Amino acid sequence: MSAQVYSVKFAGQAGAGIKSGGQLLSKILIKHRFNVFDYNEYPSLIRGGHNTYQVSFSTDKVYAPRFYVDAFFSILPGHWQNHINEFQKDTLVFSDEDFKSQKGKFLHLPLKEIAQKVGNALSANIVCIGVISFIYGFDLKVVEELIISEFGKKTETNISALKEGYAFAQLNFSKFKQKIKLPTKVQKNNCFNDGNEAYGWGFIQGGGNFYAAYPMTPATGALHFLAPRQKEYNMTVVHPEDEIAAANMVAGAAFAGARAATGTSGGGFALMNEAISFCGVTEIGMVFYLVSRPGPATGLPTWTGQGDLLYAIFSGHGEFPKVVLAPGDHQESFELSALSLNLAAELQTPIIVVSDKMLGESSANVPDFSKTKVKINRGKILDQVEPGFKRYSLNTKDGVSPYTLPGTKNGEFLSNSYEHNEFGFSTEDSDITIKMVEKRAAKLKLALKLTPQPVLYGTKKAEKLIIGWGSTKGVILESIKMMKNPEDYVFLQFKTLWPINPDIQFIINAFKDITIVENNHTAQLATLLKSQFNFNPTKVITKFDGRPFFPEELYEKLK
Repeated sequence: MSAQVYSVKFAGQAGAGIKSGGQLLSKILIKHRFNVFDYNEYPSLIRGGHNTYQVSFSTDKVYAPRFYVDAFFSILPGHWQNHINEFQKDTLVFSDEDFKSQKGKFLHLPLKEIAQKVGNALSANIVCIGVISFIYGFDLKVVEELIISEFGKKTETNISALKEGYAFAQLNFSKFKQKIKLPTKVQKNNCFNDGNEAYGWGFIQGGGNFYAAYPMTPATGALHFLAPRQKEYNMTVVHPEDEIAAANMVAGAAFAGARAATGTSGGGFALMNEAISFCGVTEIGMVFYLVSRPGPATGLPTWTGQGDLLYAIFSGHGEFPKVVLAPGDHQESFELSALSLNLAAELQTPIIVVSDKMLGESSANVPDFSKTKVKINRGKILDQVEPGFKRYSLNTKDGVSPYTLPGTKNGEFLSNSYEHNEFGFSTEDSDITIKMVEKRAAKLKLALKLTPQPVLYGTKKAEKLIIGWGSTKGVILESIKMMKNPEDYVFLQFKTLWPINPDIQFIINAFKDITIVENNHTAQLATLLKSQFNFNPTKVITKFDGRPFFPEELYEKLK
């Protein structure tokens, strides 16, 4: 039987410490050996608006945040009203105002008064941490140590806010204290990263040494993570004038031998399409980290969605091979980041890693990626060549021609956007064009061998198949856990979205009841699978309002 999952949620306007308070709570929970998964929502505003930060935790692994909350803190008045549907009869709702509702147990918490007492209006979030520490029985010394390490100069005020919140709860909320047994088992995954940070660690451990990106939510986190680590890990991180410059800088760096990547979201990826096509014809291996948000155009810039799948697969004009990968959780964000650099070197073609806001900006407890070793493959680099080097040699079965780095004796060659012969000279010859197109296309067969195959989660007894990709992995696994007979379900996760292994149809066809789950309007993976073989799912479940699926709602739809 699965352990209970608890959820705590903070709400307030931007600038009120919603995120910092939520992240502090996540770290407190990890220190107490819980597993966590957090989720934050915020409008595209620097100040004001309605922001939330939710932390779901359990003694078991938490694959996705829950919809219903056990404790809710309205850090400023007027924010709990948006979340009544998330309250149940035993939900503890704390707010600095008089309120009534048919759902939840409403408790008056004078946050403004307590924060003013300690001398800092912005410490209301730490007052809430004090209340939570009492309600859930956290070790106050552990909490204090974390506050000291997190806040530096503001430690004294925050420690006072913590103690005042704890004391107020002790005096007023004793009958609401939760009976949660703190875990005693040592937690191996005791680090805390969001998906963008996990991708960044994969880039570092995978030997990445050049990253250029223009800030664009929700991919900016990777840029901010890598930039301050340049000296420590001997890499170059550049913030250029726009996404076009970023992509072409990375293409140039990759041409020169760097293990290089750029990161962006849909609008920036649109500007990078010429560079993708350029890398296709010049056979430059570089990585594009595409963290999706809903479109079209600016769309919902701070929300989540999986609407860029087909766009990624068919990006860049003309026909050329590319690989599209999609991590489903933080561990896979790390693994596929490192793998993408190897694939770029081995296949000499664009590699696209598709994530989304839900995964990129949500955090979980993870292994220490800074100490995780990764095997590095640098591809067919030649140190010595004879005069007359053919950079784009047709004498290759897998479509990958050996290459040289600039400065290699006798290894000079041309590399431009025209179709070319084996030396790189531009050509419009019909026979050479056919041979070059077919040579490049042959890389897809090699890609099928090098990329992750779809993964099945479940038992042999299962009769119902659920298919998903990317961040839907966690919510699908959580919803299956909630089923009366979870052994009836099996989940098929696609990590490699292109190329599609045609043999996967034999696994799918073994099931009569097939459901596909996607965070977009048109079920793009379903469309893709239909283009490759006869695929007719029994049911298609989609969501496209900028919010992720939650286990409870998917559970109801699957029932």
